[in-house]
Amino acid sequence: MKNLVLALDTGGTNTDAVLFDKSTSRVVASAKAFTTHDDLAVGIVEALKSIAKSQYFIPGSILSVNLSTTLATNAIAEGQGHRVGLIMIGFDRNQAIVQTLLGMLPAVTPIFVAGGHDYYGRQEEPLDEAALLDFVHKAGGLVSAWAVSSFFSIKNPAHELRAAQLISSRYPQPITMGQSLSGELGAMRRAATAALNAGLVIIINRLLDAVAVGLKDLGLTAPIMVVKGDGGLVGEQWARQRPIETVVSGPAAGLVGGAVLAKGFLNKGQNNLWILDVGGTTADLAYLKDGRPKIDPNGAKVGQWHTMVEAVETRTKGLGGDSLVDTTLNGDLSIGPRRVLPLARLAMLYPEVADVIGRLDPAKKNDSGEGYLIFFIPNLPPGPHMGYDETEILKKLSHNKPLSLYEYQKHSLQQGRLFAGLKALSHPAILVSGFTPTDALNVLGLYSIGSSRVSENAAKCLASRLNLEVFDFCHLVLDRLGQELAKEILSMGLSMDEIPTETNDFDPNKILGRAISGPKGPAINFDFHINDPVILLGAPAAVLSPFVTKHARAYVLVPPSSQVASAVGAAASNVSLSRKVDISALPDFSGYRAFLPDRLLDDSKMEDLITLASEYMNDYMLSLVKLAGSDGYYQVNRTRVDRQARLGDGTRLVLGATLTFTAVNP
Repeated sequence: MKNLVLALDTGGTNTDAVLFDKSTSRVVASAKAFTTHDDLAVGIVEALKSIAKSQYFIPGSILSVNLSTTLATNAIAEGQGHRVGLIMIGFDRNQAIVQTLLGMLPAVTPIFVAGGHDYYGRQEEPLDEAALLDFVHKAGGLVSAWAVSSFFSIKNPAHELRAAQLISSRYPQPITMGQSLSGELGAMRRAATAALNAGLVIIINRLLDAVAVGLKDLGLTAPIMVVKGDGGLVGEQWARQRPIETVVSGPAAGLVGGAVLAKGFLNKGQNNLWILDVGGTTADLAYLKDGRPKIDPNGAKVGQWHTMVEAVETRTKGLGGDSLVDTTLNGDLSIGPRRVLPLARLAMLYPEVADVIGRLDPAKKNDSGEGYLIFFIPNLPPGPHMGYDETEILKKLSHNKPLSLYEYQKHSLQQGRLFAGLKALSHPAILVSGFTPTDALNVLGLYSIGSSRVSENAAKCLASRLNLEVFDFCHLVLDRLGQELAKEILSMGLSMDEIPTETNDFDPNKILGRAISGPKGPAINFDFHINDPVILLGAPAAVLSPFVTKHARAYVLVPPSSQVASAVGAAASNVSLSRKVDISALPDFSGYRAFLPDRLLDDSKMEDLITLASEYMNDYMLSLVKLAGSDGYYQVNRTRVDRQARLGDGTRLVLGATLTFTAVNP
């Protein structure tokens, strides 16, 4: 009987694998390997081979291979991704909101084309096909993918469909259409979501190709399923076309996994929980009320972006074991948000780095500056539209040895220019390495990775800037990490209590900052505590637990297998899909119009129209379930929210309704 699920969680730092028995909700085997960004298959195959050594691993008993990942989340959080040609049909390029959007989107080449529809799906202006093809021809060599977003395409997708048809007949790059990702109003957010999705297609395809390689090596033919941001599963082909739906996939899986692992360690009926998952690149925070995660009504949020895809409500912060640790100009400590390769791991790949760092003299403050402790190494192949500094650094890296920031700064000065700093490097072709909390753990003997001598020598240099001993410095790094995590919990908790906060509210000289980490005054005790338990997950969870407890004043639980919680959550997840349908009164109030995913439907009576729309959507949702890779039995549930207006005589006029259809496995 097939009752085992093989699950993988590929994050920015580690790739975790578990063999999970669904009949008993038990982890029977687990493994962890480094995520190898230059060739994802290497780390995945290593994790899978470790699992294959388990006595429980029987290929014929594997029901499915479930995958969760933070690669899409990390790419957006770090401002990375492949360059996208964003075709905006019917948008006014001179509008301030359009220019603001384009200024915020990473790696986008905008193309404005006449066309678009109105609120009722009527064509505002014909699609300018000649101009579209001309612009696309000029940009074709600069982009890796296309995104097409037409004004009011959710009311009528005709122009998006035609534009995609014209482009695909001439260019091989993948195409994302805005209306295929969301049925919600909001032209600008839909355009941004389409662009972000297009930039992630290559990243997710590389991951899924690598998983396929690993499974082939093990002789496994089980279907590949991927966790979406709302915690539901979809099939491999679905995920390849809609990678944006895997944004916060890792956090969603961690939420499911944390709840599964915490069972048996909490009081009966204790269903309100904080789930805090600390990875290498990000820390993901979510709250379960009555055992259920909240779905973010504004869509998945990563950094500054609110995408238009359903996801559990989480806070994702660029803070983790591989965050860059540095000192500030005022003599303080900074951690993140940039993810870098720990120096101990860099020395594993390039042993000569140990000698370079070993020669630094901490007593000479100018010899231990930032430039000597940060290195560049090649990562992914070069791509289109790389910046000047990125191109120059790759030239210098052609000798296949790390390039220090100091060396490149000196090179730039010789060329008569100043290097803009790490913020100028966003292309994934270059990987940055520096001191991280992982290195601090290495120095303190709380984690073993690569050369502890390299970590310690680098820590001595950084500690000298703050006039600290090396062990005190490393302890400070972990304490500051725990403090920053506590701030996230407190900030989200206050927001849930409808008490807004700003970043500077946590300044040590302000009340919230004093409450978390500042000195206690003799007159007033700024104490507080978090009411509900915090389930702490991730590789460094056990080590960070006392620091989070100290600053959050909470009961912190680190359950068994917490270091592979997202993989556990991926194994325990099920297929779940939902779609919204808008129904609006016609302009002359002669009837109503339903805006279905691929057609318009009119009727003079709203109830009759809802019946017709529901019949259509029932079949549509079941077809989506099959596309999502499931052959099981599903039922379609419907919720309805009416929109009404009160007239002067007190009567109510029905303006329309929003129907939400959800396919669930009962």
